[in-house]
Amino acid sequence: MTNETRQTAHTLVPAVDIIETPAAYVVRLDIPGAERERISAKVEENTLTVSAPVSAAGEVSKDIEPVREYRREFSLANDVDVQSIDARYELGVLTITLNKKTQYLPKEISIN
Repeated sequence: MTNETRQTAHTLVPAVDIIETPAAYVVRLDIPGAERERISAKVEENTLTVSAPVSAAGEVSKDIEPVREYRREFSLANDVDVQSIDARYELGVLTITLNKKTQYLPKEISIN
């Protein structure tokens, strides 16, 4: 007899808002119950992947520890500067700011 705990994962798709400004794309994901230390956000091959495991309240047994995982993937435009991404988590909302590369920012043209 072994003392191992099995885990079953249920994927949750978080609600998201995406706002484009002249200088950036702002992605807001609702992931209530996630712990800041367990949230994963990474960019690989122009894809932003966000995941965050959360315990499923009220579903604990001695053999199975149910886990739910928020997970969402986004294809990024070529104008995103992956070196200057900012992420903040507050009150169950993860906000990721994807700044645009400077060559794609609007430029004011002076007229002589």
